[in-house]
Amino acid sequence: MTANGHIIKPRDRFVALPSWSVLSPKGTDKFRVRVTYKGRSVILPVWDVGPWNTKDDYWNPNRRYSDLPVGRPMAHAAYYDDYNGGRDERGRRINNPNGIDIADGAYWDDLGMTRNDYVEVSFLWLGADPGAGAAVNVNPAPSQPAKPVEVEAGAITVDNGAAGYTANGPHWEKAACGLGGSHDFTKSTNNQAKKTTWAGWQPELSTPGFYEVKAYVPECVGVATSSARYHIYHDGAMTDVLIDQQANAGTWVSLGTYHFGGTTNELPRVELDDLTADSGRAVRYDVVAWVPRADTAAPSSSVTTIVRQENGYQITWGGDDDLSGISAYDVQVRRLPNGGWIDWKTNMAETSAWWGPDEGKHFAFRVRARDWAGNQEEWPAGDDMDTTQAAP
Repeated sequence: MTANGHIIKPRDRFVALPSWSVLSPKGTDKFRVRVTYKGRSVILPVWDVGPWNTKDDYWNPNRRYSDLPVGRPMAHAAYYDDYNGGRDERGRRINNPNGIDIADGAYWDDLGMTRNDYVEVSFLWLGADPGAGAAVNVNPAPSQPAKPVEVEAGAITVDNGAAGYTANGPHWEKAACGLGGSHDFTKSTNNQAKKTTWAGWQPELSTPGFYEVKAYVPECVGVATSSARYHIYHDGAMTDVLIDQQANAGTWVSLGTYHFGGTTNELPRVELDDLTADSGRAVRYDVVAWVPRADTAAPSSSVTTIVRQENGYQITWGGDDDLSGISAYDVQVRRLPNGGWIDWKTNMAETSAWWGPDEGKHFAFRVRARDWAGNQEEWPAGDDMDTTQAAP
């Protein structure tokens, strides 16, 4: 028997929703829903209460769980994002994310379903029937107009929903702010096993070179994640960049400058998923821009440490570059006190090497660097360090 006293029969046709507030009296269809699945659609009465909860009116803009977006069942948030500790209102562990139950006749015969899946539901007591596959978004509009987004001149952009943008995973929502007036978002999870949702941006870069990658973080109601991890794919490498979306709401954030269009076949792209250090916050997906940058400044470098090792020395060096990064180092050595400079290491990517045997003599070292744009540092006029300064 259902919650309204209906005696269930084989191949029955009704649904259960998790709120007593929309239970139709026995024998009536006071509260009805249209359910659509893969092109098949049926109108069904609400004759039972569930699954999981009995007070989750998730279709209501003034819903009980007000910190969840309209349209997302509490059970879904509990299962994927550990909302309410992953439990229903009675403390039971939720082991599937269902927000509607469908009686077997409608499930098998009308909708052709064979497993748990996502369906589109129209709650018909909220307004006119929109027809099959045309559920109406009941999320309330923001009280303030969306903040306009300015794009830097010359930037190549990929916006959410545009060519080059791909969204993957089961639960996506939209908010009315961002470039073009909207953006996608999902809820964060700190549980690796419950990571389900991600998106990617792939630009068309006609000219190889250095580009600064920038992501716009929309400013909307609700709290965004403090630890969105963007994955930037560039010339066969991948760099992770952690961004606090809440702290940077309403701004462009730089994800760094990289070279794109090198010798690898990998296409440039940026990806972002829902796995963060927090849970239940918004992970926002809007526009990503690739802005051309020119590297004209040489890097800077120096010998950093000299350590006594056996009958010689371990020499370590390093450097910094403002844009493209250091590609190689040259290292020279001279015998103290008056020896001339000779090449020791040439075009070397490594930053440490052993020098010896010293045979009781002392030596000085200096280094210069080149970046990936071809800019080369001048040799320093004197020594960077010498072996009289070596650590024991």
